[in-house]
Amino acid sequence: MTAILGVNCFKHDAAAALLIDGVLVGASEEERFSRRKHDAGYPKKAVDFLLDQAGLKPSNIDHVAYYMKPYNVRKETFRAFPGYMTRKGSVKFFLGQLSGSIKMASIPCIMREHLGDSFSPQFHFIDHHEAHAWSAWLGAGCRDAAVLTMDGAGEKHSSLAGSITGGVLKEYRRTHLPASPGLFYSAVTSFLGFTPNNDEYKVMGLSSYGKPEYLDLFKRIIGAEDGRFTVDLKLVDVSMGVHHAVFSPEALSILGEPRKSEDGDPEERHENIAASAQRAIEEAGLAVVKYLRQQTDHDLLVIAGGVGLNCVMNGLFEREGGFREIYPFPAPNDAGTSVGAAVAVHRAVSTEIPLKKPETMYLGSGFSEDDITADIEMAKLSPVKPENLAQTVAEMISDGKVVAVYQGRTEFGPRALGNRSILADPRRAEMKDVVNGVVKHREGFRPFAPACIQEEAGRYFLDCVESSHMIKTYSVVEGMGSVIPAVTHVDNTARVQTVTREENPFYYDVIKKFGEITGVSVVLNTSFNIRGEPIVNTPIDAVRCYYGTGIDVLAMPPFLFVKKTAFREES
Repeated sequence: MTAILGVNCFKHDAAAALLIDGVLVGASEEERFSRRKHDAGYPKKAVDFLLDQAGLKPSNIDHVAYYMKPYNVRKETFRAFPGYMTRKGSVKFFLGQLSGSIKMASIPCIMREHLGDSFSPQFHFIDHHEAHAWSAWLGAGCRDAAVLTMDGAGEKHSSLAGSITGGVLKEYRRTHLPASPGLFYSAVTSFLGFTPNNDEYKVMGLSSYGKPEYLDLFKRIIGAEDGRFTVDLKLVDVSMGVHHAVFSPEALSILGEPRKSEDGDPEERHENIAASAQRAIEEAGLAVVKYLRQQTDHDLLVIAGGVGLNCVMNGLFEREGGFREIYPFPAPNDAGTSVGAAVAVHRAVSTEIPLKKPETMYLGSGFSEDDITADIEMAKLSPVKPENLAQTVAEMISDGKVVAVYQGRTEFGPRALGNRSILADPRRAEMKDVVNGVVKHREGFRPFAPACIQEEAGRYFLDCVESSHMIKTYSVVEGMGSVIPAVTHVDNTARVQTVTREENPFYYDVIKKFGEITGVSVVLNTSFNIRGEPIVNTPIDAVRCYYGTGIDVLAMPPFLFVKKTAFREES
């Protein structure tokens, strides 16, 4: 047996993944255990979970794969030192980068202190963008593919364009820092009063409301040339040390004053800025994709890196990139590099053992019925056990109830895919506001996503055949927007999740039975958490969130919790 532990930490979205003889047996973000969103610290609890789940002792781990090369981070920090000195707060930037590289280099000591003297694996430091690339390749089934990674910053780069053929990675182009599509988008995020490295999806949602009035400016700021992203540093100040960027005075003279978070709802100007920035990054990204299409005969494009969470751009790549198929890794942010780093090491040390495509992204922690029963009894709760739980849940959703679902192992990545989800009726236009009001407390301009049984996806979403990880957008079929208004965005698009019975039987049955009741095989799906907190992890997390919000019903197979106020009055 060869056990490889992949680890990502000390930047953001700390995570761990375990690969045993080519099989990804588990992966989880540390935030699910610590309850600190985007937790960047050493993923102690995630590592403990993986070892416990696999029944391994620390001495059973043969290799540890870390997602960065600290020496290259340090080298790049000193290379960029003169540039830091020209910026406000430059000493802080420099020391932050230097401190980060020292922490990364200390990971062997940190892990040995955590896991004890019997823990004596071989440590490997993997190039950041290569880790991204390998994660997407594994997720797509280890098939030959063109590969594109895009994010804020690795050691020295912000993107990689290449291909993987026969398990060998060939690089065509990298984008060198400080040019960065991720840092460009973080500048937009900050300007619009949101939190960089957290709220970029808000910019994407807001962009659908605006017009690209500022497109000329943003196309001057970000573009692409010969497979690389370009950024005009006269218009945006990129500070690699804190993974943050701001617009220059020249850009601000056109854009106006930045919005502050306390300023109230975004105005039309902000909507137009978001629309312009989104269009600009889409055009730059599409140019890189078309470059890749010219370089390779592969029909598959795999995508990773934080910018790969831009589902609107992924939809554009699928429609216009020239590839027969695109596959964005479901955890394209830095959490996914824990998987990719482990794959890279497997490719080096276990070439005789084939890697296996993960059958599912439900790779995090799960709890048995006995565990759940013990927690329920401890909390002195009295749920019921319906004879047909899926049917009961479907009926309640059709009756206008907001239903939380907690089952199986938690999803790896930022999207809830039916195991830690909140479900509602998409036919009711007001349901978006209802869900926001009772639990999510999100900005009104942000859309909710539809989950649909896969065989009927094309009925509702144009050209949608399979989209199991809610990471691509599709146009809603003409006339269907009025059928499913709660999940149709203002621009008539939706971020679709297709569901099969093979992958998630209970979730599929709920949607299927909802369709039998209503004639619509789609439900509104959003993550089971409140704003500002990670997705729930344990049964206690689920119960706490349920009773602390206005969610009507909690389905925790085989149990069902129903608040008294959720019962409909019988006439």
